[in-house]
Amino acid sequence: MNSEKIKLRYNFSMSAFSRMYGTNTVSASKDIHEFCHKWSESNEETPDGTLVSINFYFKDRWDAWGGNL
Repeated sequence: MNSEKIKLRYNFSMSAFSRMYGTNTVSASKDIHEFCHKWSESNEETPDGTLVSINFYFKDRWDAWGGNL
């Protein structure tokens, strides 16, 4: 995966967390930044659908991976 695609995936995941928790909280969270970097470099498929379904996708991944960075 090239660096441009990783950057796009990182920004995509950060935007989902920003919608859920607010930009100030997300910007200040080292754990969310690390999670989004890990996800953006993974082979996980990029979710599609509504913003709500995308947010739930990332919430589910956070619940599964968040404490295991």
